[in-house]
Amino acid sequence: MYTIKTLAQSLHIPVSTIRYYEKKGLLTAKRAPNNYRQFTEADRDQLSLILVMKYAGFSLAETKDMLSFTGLSQASCASETQKLILQKKAALLRKIDNYKTIVQLLDTVGPLAVTSDTPEAEARLSQKINDIFQNL
Repeated sequence: MYTIKTLAQSLHIPVSTIRYYEKKGLLTAKRAPNNYRQFTEADRDQLSLILVMKYAGFSLAETKDMLSFTGLSQASCASETQKLILQKKAALLRKIDNYKTIVQLLDTVGPLAVTSDTPEAEARLSQKINDIFQNL
């Protein structure tokens, strides 16, 4: 069993984050006789999933939906779950492509920035930045 403090420490998050997710209905704590929150290993796993989904760009509502899907029959929610997962996967892949493009920009800008004392170098730098911006 975890207290709210030990759970927060184990996941390297503030206690307030756990309280917030509990308030939003994403996490439910059992209460000890002294009214302290008690979290199980399953609660820790659920909180870890919530944090991963947050990092992946899921909204709180989407996260709540995904968590509720896990407790329902697969037939009733499989298509909605799959649709949401595919949408998020596509969005993440777009972000990855954009980050790769930005890394290419940085690789290009570095040498050009050092030698940008000529109008030709400045023009190449501006053109490269505009090309990349158009593709984002």
